[in-house]
Amino acid sequence: MTKQYSIKRRVLRCVSEIVIGTVLNIFVLFLLSYVLAMTGQLNSYGSDFKVDIKDSASADMIAKRLNQTTFDYILFEKSSGKISSGKYQREDYGCYRAAFNHARSEDFGTIRYAKFSNSNYVLIVRCPTLPEFVNPRLRHLSFNSFSYLFFLILELILVIWSVSRLLKEFTKNFRLIQEISMNMGQPEVAIKHSQTEMTEFNDILSMLYQKDAELVALLQAERKAKKDLSFQVAALAHDIKTPLTVLKGNLELLEMTGLTKEQLEFLTSANNSIQTFEKYFNDMIHYSRLLVEEKNYQEQICLSEFLEELTTEAKAIMDAQGAEFGVTKRVNSEFFKGNQLNLSRALINILSNAARYSSGHKKVTLSVIEKEDFLIFTVWNNGPAFTKEALESADNLFYTENKGRSNKHYGIGLSFAQAVAKKHHGKLVLQNPPTGGATVSLSIKK
Repeated sequence: MTKQYSIKRRVLRCVSEIVIGTVLNIFVLFLLSYVLAMTGQLNSYGSDFKVDIKDSASADMIAKRLNQTTFDYILFEKSSGKISSGKYQREDYGCYRAAFNHARSEDFGTIRYAKFSNSNYVLIVRCPTLPEFVNPRLRHLSFNSFSYLFFLILELILVIWSVSRLLKEFTKNFRLIQEISMNMGQPEVAIKHSQTEMTEFNDILSMLYQKDAELVALLQAERKAKKDLSFQVAALAHDIKTPLTVLKGNLELLEMTGLTKEQLEFLTSANNSIQTFEKYFNDMIHYSRLLVEEKNYQEQICLSEFLEELTTEAKAIMDAQGAEFGVTKRVNSEFFKGNQLNLSRALINILSNAARYSSGHKKVTLSVIEKEDFLIFTVWNNGPAFTKEALESADNLFYTENKGRSNKHYGIGLSFAQAVAKKHHGKLVLQNPPTGGATVSLSIKK
C-alpha cells in the first residue's frame, strides 16, 4: 500500500530538503577552500603573515624560506635598493618599490605590501587581506565572489531539484483530477480508481469517483426516460394513425355528398383541425426522435448549397404569409460540420414562427455570420418584441404566448431548435434588438 501524507507534510519535507542541502553546500564550500589552501592553490594567510629576518641570514636563505610559501615577494639590498631575488608579477613592481622607498608597509586596496628587514636586506611581501588564488591568471577573480557564486549555483540547483519534485507530484495529481473530470458521466469510458500519496488529493478523488457514479446513473436514467418518451410517442402515433385515417376517409366521403353551405364550412374546419393535429403530432415525433437519436453531427456541409435549399423552402413559407424575405451572409468558411436535415428543420421552424409573428408590412431576414469557432444563424422579424416571459421560457416544450384554445401552435418548434443547437454544441438565444422587432439566433460549432 502506498504511504500517504498530507500536503503540509510534503511541503515541510521540501523545506527540510532545502535546509539540509544548504548545510551540505556550506560544508562543501569549506571543504573546497580547505583543499585549495592545502594544495597551495589558495592564499589564505592574510595580513597576519610574519617573517623574522636575522642579521646573519643571507639572501639565499631568505629566498629559500619565501619560496616555500604561496606569497609573492621582492628582496631588496638595503644599501643600493637593487633586487637581490624575488617572485612577483611585473605589474605589481611599483607597489613593491613604493613600500621600499617609504620604508614601511603599504596598502593598495585589499593587498598589503608588508615590509621586513635586517641590517643588509629589505623584504617586501605581497599579503592579500582577503583569500586569493595563488595562480596569477586567476587573481582578478575574487575568491569570495567565486565562493558566493559557487554557493548560489549549488543552492539554485538544490532549490530547483527539490521544488521540481514537489511540483511534479502536484502536477501528476492535478492531471489525474483533470482526466477524471473530463470523463465524468461517460459510461463508455472506464475511470480507473487510482490513489495518490497525498491525503487531500485522495479526498478529492473519492468525491469525484462518487459524483461520477451518481452522474452516470442520472444520465442513464435520463436516456431511459427519453427512450421511454420516444417509444410512447411512437406507440401513440401507431394507435392514432388508424382512426385518423378512417376519419380523413369519412370526411372525404362526406365531401362527395350534397352538403349545405354551413355543413361545408364545418367540414372545412374539421379538415383544418386534422391537418393541425397531424403537424403537431409530426413535430412531437421529430422532437422525441431527436432526444434519443445517434445521428452523425459531423457531416461535411457546403454552406452555399445549404443556404440555397433553405432559402427555397423558406420563400414558400414567406409567400404563404405574405412576408418579405432576405438573406445576408458574412462568412469566409465554405464548409461546416453538422447534421443537415435537423439543422434545416430547426431553421425552418424559426423562420416559420418569424413569418407568423411579423406585423404590418411583414419583413423577415436571415443573416449568417461566423464568430471564432461558431456559425451563427440569426432570424429577425418586424413583429412585436418578446415579452419577459417569452425570453425566459420560449424554448421550453409546449410553451406558447397565446394561451387561447384557438391557438394552432403548441410550442414545439423552438424546443426542437434548442435541442438541435445543443446537439451541435451551440445554443439558442432570443433577443429584442434596439432597432425593434425580435431575433432568434441559433449557433453551432463549425
